[in-house]
Amino acid sequence: MKRLCAPALIVLFLLAGCGKKSANEYYAEAEGEFKAAKAAADTLRDREGMAKLFEPALEGYLRLAEEYPDDPLAEEALFRTATIRNNEMRDPEQAVLSYKQYADRYPEAKRAPLATFLAGYLYHNELGRLDSAEAWYRRFLERYPQHEMALSAQFELNALGKPLEELLPADSLRVEKQGVATGSKTKKAAVSQH
Repeated sequence: MKRLCAPALIVLFLLAGCGKKSANEYYAEAEGEFKAAKAAADTLRDREGMAKLFEPALEGYLRLAEEYPDDPLAEEALFRTATIRNNEMRDPEQAVLSYKQYADRYPEAKRAPLATFLAGYLYHNELGRLDSAEAWYRRFLERYPQHEMALSAQFELNALGKPLEELLPADSLRVEKQGVATGSKTKKAAVSQH
């Protein structure tokens, strides 16, 4: 009896392994879900409805990243979860968590600087958590001082907690206001001449 159980268990394990999807299958399925959600999203305005539309794609990307963390597609999938949460679902709290997870897991990846910057940006401009924003902007500048977005990160860091009027020179605000007024007067004058 024991001799029959061992081969039966081996066959059972082999069959169970056959049911697991590959990273490519997870990615293709999640991409299909994302495209379908994107097409349907044009008809929705509410955040809850958007979340339901994109949930299957998010689940697929997250499963891929969890089950195949060393696969190159896992990096792409994790970044996709962050961008979907940020751009499509407009959920800055979840987006910032996803960007942080990506930046922590893939600090040398091509999009790690962007993920790090966006974590700071969302903390600052969407969530109003200035301490967290400062930490992520500083992290960006420490890790990627030569990156093309370093000046933007430094500007954002310097802008923490300051009103817009304090950040822009007084002349630029006056010129902007005059430009708008002058532009509208010029337009009216051109219309009245015809």
